[in-house]
Amino acid sequence: MNSLKALLIVTLMTASVAAMAEGGGDTVMDKMDAARATAMASFQQSESATAAATASNQNASTSDASRSN
Repeated sequence: MNSLKALLIVTLMTASVAAMAEGGGDTVMDKMDAARATAMASFQQSESATAAATASNQNASTSDASRSN
């Protein structure tokens, strides 16, 4: 029974190492790069929207201040 367990463990370890050796790491890196690109695009859009909202708020408050004087 112990030799069967040892053989099973060795077989499973060999299969996982072989899967990683055949491009598993490349797949992970590709997914990570795609996720990073998506996150950066979303971040840049939100920064642009925040900057535009801030600029319009500043313009509105400046014109309100000039009207009150």
